[in-house]
Amino acid sequence: MKPTFPLTLVFKFSLLTELRVTDAHGTLIAVVREKFFSVRDEVRVYADEDRKQQTHSIRAQGLMAGALDWRARREIRRRDGSVVGALQAQGLRTLWGASYELLDASGTPRLTIRDDHPWLSVVEGVMGALPLIGDFVALGFDYLVNPTYTVTDVDGQPTLRVRKRRSLFSRRFVVDELRPVRPEDAELIVLGLVQLVLRERERG
Repeated sequence: MKPTFPLTLVFKFSLLTELRVTDAHGTLIAVVREKFFSVRDEVRVYADEDRKQQTHSIRAQGLMAGALDWRARREIRRRDGSVVGALQAQGLRTLWGASYELLDASGTPRLTIRDDHPWLSVVEGVMGALPLIGDFVALGFDYLVNPTYTVTDVDGQPTLRVRKRRSLFSRRFVVDELRPVRPEDAELIVLGLVQLVLRERERG
């Protein structure tokens, strides 16, 4: 993968979870679909709209994968079975706001992803709990207030920013490059951020 930033990730409006990833020129980078009726969270990545050329799979690891999302590790593999890396949730921090690490094939942390405004999810949860009007208020909140996530490198320097865009009928995220991404990290970054938006699409 050699994407040109910014990237756009858009969820298809359908009963199945499916999204498209395109680069700055509108070139299709990937089509992603969650596997239906899977015991563990599993995602398949394709290079084409017809989903005939599968390139990667992403699967939650562990006996409680998907049930305890705040501890899950989602391993990214190529079609030939080789490991690209993993998205690792950072324990109880994820219950307050998005907090993940992107690990390389050897399990070494390469990047950290954090929610820039974790308090927004708390406010949204409180409003959603209001009797009768809570759902309508939360819907308006979803449209008007959208979260952002910052990706930092091992030195703590911001590298990428993920922004959720306003949309009534679909979920749309944009990934901006803050510092040049190393070509060897692009595959891990794109697929790791795909997992981020799959996990965080209902927040904000």
